[in-house]
Amino acid sequence: MSDVIEFLEKLGSDARLFQAARETVALALADAQVEAAAGEAILARNVEELQALLKVVPLHCFQSAPKREGEEEEEEQEEEGEEGEKQPKKPSKSANQSVVVARADTLA
Repeated sequence: MSDVIEFLEKLGSDARLFQAARETVALALADAQVEAAAGEAILARNVEELQALLKVVPLHCFQSAPKREGEEEEEEQEEEGEEGEKQPKKPSKSANQSVVVARADTLA
């Protein structure tokens, strides 16, 4: 497994190798002594198969910033129309500040 990870690091850091012909990548895989099944998955750019071989699952995380004091009051004032009617709720400022973190070992 460490051979595969080391090769993927090399592939990601070397633009020439990443964009090289399939035969060149195959030679580099052989030089790195990567297992045949993993090498085939890398050559085919089959992320799902490579994840299954390495027994790795993608990690996804969602994080949003909590509202600050006073933001709720400002939003309520913004929601009221000129005639005092409630307008459709707009996304809060904190929704615009949300952060999405995703880790997937992609090859493409």
